Formats: sequence, C-alpha cells, structure tokens
Amino acid sequence: MNVKKTKVMVFNYVDPCQKFMFKGDIIESVQTFNYLGILFNTTPNLDSAVEHLATASKRLLFALKHRGAKLRNMDVKLRCDLFNTLVRSIVSYAYEIWVDSKKIKTIEVVYRGFFKSRLKVRKTTSTSIVLVEFNKFPFEHFAWGQALLYYNHVSMVTKNRILGKAWEA
Repeated sequence: MNVKKTKVMVFNYVDPCQKFMFKGDIIESVQTFNYLGILFNTTPNLDSAVEHLATASKRLLFALKHRGAKLRNMDVKLRCDLFNTLVRSIVSYAYEIWVDSKKIKTIEVVYRGFFKSRLKVRKTTSTSIVLVEFNKFPFEHFAWGQALLYYNHVSMVTKNRILGKAWEA
C-alpha cells in the first residue's frame, strides 16, 4: 500500500486531532473525496454528492443545448436520445447509495426541465402531460427501479463472498 496516495475520510468526524497510521506512516485525513465521480464529504448524508451530480448534469444540458443550437436541425428524438445517454447517465450515477425521495426530487428538476424546454412550454405546465408527449416516465420511477434491481442483486449474493458478508453486516 502506498501511504502517500492513500487518504482517510471519517464521516461525522468527532476528533480532528486523531491521526491514522499504517506501518508507522501517517495517512492524510481529508474532508472531501472524489471517488468515481461522486463527491463525498464528512457529513453523514450524501446531499452534497447529489447536488454535485445535478450541477454536472446542468452543465452537460447547457452544452447539449448549445450544440443543438449550432446544428439547428437536430431532430427532437435525437436530442432526447442524447439526453438519455448523456445526462440521465450522469444524474443516475451511483444512485444505489444515494437514492431517496428528497434527493430524487433534486434530480427530477433537471429531468423535467429538459423536456419542458424541448416543448417550449411554461414551467407551470403539468409534468405528466409533458412526459406523455415524449413517451417517458418520471425519473423517480427509473431511479427506484434501478435501486430495486441493485438490492435484488446484492441480496442474492452468496454468503461466502465479501459483498455478501458486507450486506449481512
């Protein structure tokens, strides 16, 4: 293990003076850590990580709209397919660990905002009507469905594997 490349982060940390050691070397303690695109911090929840994903998806949405404006003739179906491929994949990243109703609503704002902007309707227009126009379901249905698939996969893992042992704990 390379101690210089290793970091420690304790959630809900109580003692900021505590040192972590490995074979006599001090391991650096950090307040935030970006792991595979998810920004973790020492708070006991993942609100900031979800906000980070929402911000990243808004940036990508802006880039998508900008490119679409340059091409002018980009088909609506193509834009929706690009949205599903690029933006939805970002906002649903690591949903298995952060999915809950409050956080899904943060992402849902980005999701329905895209489709309302494609139809050029007011923000007060019913989301259900807009989603029907695009033959889409709310993001919430996708997120909970994917989380249930993950839960089912983890719960089926055999007991003698590491993931199974972690699930039991």
